[in-house]
Amino acid sequence: MVETLIEFFRSSYHQLYIATFVVAVCLFLSGLDDVFIDMYYWFHHLFARKKFNKYTYDSPEKLHSVPEKPIAIFVPAWQEFEVIDKMLLNACRTIQYKNYDFFVGVYPNDPETTRKVEEVSKLFPNVHAVVASHPGPTTKADNLNQIYEGMLRWENKTGIRYDIVLMHDSEDVIHPMSLKIQNYLIPEYDMLQMPVFPLHMSHFNLIHWTYADEFAEYHTKDLHVRQYFSGFVPSAGVGTAFNRWLIEFVGTSFARNIFRSKSLTEDYDLALRLALGRAKLLFVYKPFGINCSTRSYFPYTMRSAIRQKSRWVTGICLQSWKLIGWKGDARFRFVLYRDRKALIANVINFFAYVVISYLITYEAIRWGFAAFQQLPPIVEKGTMLWTLVVIDSVLMMWRILHRFITARRIYGLWAATLSVIRLPISNIINFSATGRALYNFVKSSLRKKDLRWEKTENRFPSTVEHTTM
Repeated sequence: MVETLIEFFRSSYHQLYIATFVVAVCLFLSGLDDVFIDMYYWFHHLFARKKFNKYTYDSPEKLHSVPEKPIAIFVPAWQEFEVIDKMLLNACRTIQYKNYDFFVGVYPNDPETTRKVEEVSKLFPNVHAVVASHPGPTTKADNLNQIYEGMLRWENKTGIRYDIVLMHDSEDVIHPMSLKIQNYLIPEYDMLQMPVFPLHMSHFNLIHWTYADEFAEYHTKDLHVRQYFSGFVPSAGVGTAFNRWLIEFVGTSFARNIFRSKSLTEDYDLALRLALGRAKLLFVYKPFGINCSTRSYFPYTMRSAIRQKSRWVTGICLQSWKLIGWKGDARFRFVLYRDRKALIANVINFFAYVVISYLITYEAIRWGFAAFQQLPPIVEKGTMLWTLVVIDSVLMMWRILHRFITARRIYGLWAATLSVIRLPISNIINFSATGRALYNFVKSSLRKKDLRWEKTENRFPSTVEHTTM
């Protein structure tokens, strides 16, 4: 038995060494640009804070000095009858702005959602159901284009002309002051992205909290860097406000379809086209000293998280690469690389767990039993592989530290501590989503069929008092 095990580990030595070396090199290369983003952030955060965190230190009194422009809020909805009325009622009762209208995109084969929207419109006449011209589900982009056409019909009927188009989802908790901020900053900026953070919930809901960890880091650190480094701020699809007249102009090149109908991440696609056209995009964190963000529940099961993230990977990495390619200057291409490297990084991160687990087992057996000590070490001190492993270990601790800092910033010490435990779960979800995205994308390309809107289950909080501060 012992001889068999020795022979097994000896025969797998070269394969394990090569796998360890490949993983170490990939983690090192991927970690370099992560460190660059982090250092860029901390330098500007510490030494150019007022410029870097634009509008954070301005007085909130300025918000009331600008007349309210008409705002159209687009909410795409497919089978959202469980949450859409709650979301609309909460928004209409709490938003501290008067000159706005909701346009909710529904489908003729989804009467329950339509009925819920119409019930709310009886209480609040500024809520309108826009019924699509064809059955659903299509893509979210197609739904948004249908909403846009519905808005035009309403404008022709009433004589109103909306200056700002705001995007939200049917499970969003909209901050009461968000429209005031968007009204102030547009049209000075052509697109404004507000932070998006998952709501607090039980820490046993690990899947939901992986989103909280990722959004806390991305929406308090990375987006600042992207804006000032490249000018490209990707839209999150919610809490995104556009200068209506500019996106309408952009839409003329797509047969008046502002949102690319076949795109699964129409928000990212539109922001990318705007950035390439030299539009002014802005991300604001705590603008005018107000802790203003969009809050919502995110998927809390492994299956739903993989479905949602596979859509993100497909749209951001695969479709944008295929449709737009690598445009822009070196800085712009760098952030495109940052987005698209997920195709490889998500796989490498998961593969690293497999290799490390096998490596630990190999070394534990080699040192734990005298008979196995004749096996050579995989990582030997003084070699290039040893140096790579040490550097990668430091990079991993650096990454964990930043995840901790940003999670603590939004959710507190306990949530930040648990973010370390949730990191492997996040990597497993991302790996599975990447595999699913590649499979679906290749399958749809071979069959020449469009990818469709895959709905994820949504929830709305029973109380939102703590989310609106």
